[in-house]
Amino acid sequence: MSKLQQRLIDGPFGPIQISHDRWPTVVARVQGAGMPTVTVVPDRDHGAMNVNGRSVPTTRKSRTRTAVLGDRTYELRSTGLRHAELRRNGTLIAHARGSFRSYAPGRSIPGLDAKVTWSQGIDPTDVAVGQSMVLAFGAGAPGIVLRTVFFWTDNLT
Repeated sequence: MSKLQQRLIDGPFGPIQISHDRWPTVVARVQGAGMPTVTVVPDRDHGAMNVNGRSVPTTRKSRTRTAVLGDRTYELRSTGLRHAELRRNGTLIAHARGSFRSYAPGRSIPGLDAKVTWSQGIDPTDVAVGQSMVLAFGAGAPGIVLRTVFFWTDNLT
């Protein structure tokens, strides 16, 4: 059994705690003062999300991940190799910037090293869901060249 790992990051409403475990499957939890607790199963292609014990539907279309929580629709759109925008109901609420380490073969949490810059007019739910989406799905898209390289690296080792 692996050890639970924790990390604190600065958030717009105070510290955000990210806890994750790598065994038997990768699961990460995002929580902070006044924020709903969000649990994610990170994966760029098939990740899942749960907010306060309720499953949140997520879909993937091209370079956009969408999560629907009540009357809010959150979209994480890749805008470059290491960059993404987060939108709530079409309004830009944050920019995310990932690192090249996010694309290393075997990396189980795509957005663990990503930095998020928040816009004005957000609330704790926006931060919880947005930070979780970046954590689970990553900030940016590797593109066809890196996907091909990493596919072969993963399958040859």
